[in-house]
Amino acid sequence: MNEWKLTADGFEITFAANFLAPFLLTNLLLDLLRKSASSRIVNVASIAHMSADTDWSDLQGERGFGGYKVYSKSKLAIILFTYALARRLEGTGVTANCLHPDIINTKLLRAGFEGCIAPAGSR
Repeated sequence: MNEWKLTADGFEITFAANFLAPFLLTNLLLDLLRKSASSRIVNVASIAHMSADTDWSDLQGERGFGGYKVYSKSKLAIILFTYALARRLEGTGVTANCLHPDIINTKLLRAGFEGCIAPAGSR
């Protein structure tokens, strides 16, 4: 999102979709995943995490929203969550991994994140 929007629950929509939703779903399914071992959790990350700021006191961009800024922070958050989860799940038969799926030609990429991502076909 290139504009600041909240979900019905009051969360910034990009952060909610990219971090809070997978976090909640994973935690709701964790007991079942443990019982069903061997199981795996795969979270989709992004190379955008490398440019995320770490001002964790402004997760939702209330003090200076930028679509790419919130997106990159949400992707860093999902990576950090996945790493912590993987450590907690060691020896349970459940693995947690995250991946960057590469840059693909999507509407999101073409929109260009306020000029922070190269246009499609420029790689």
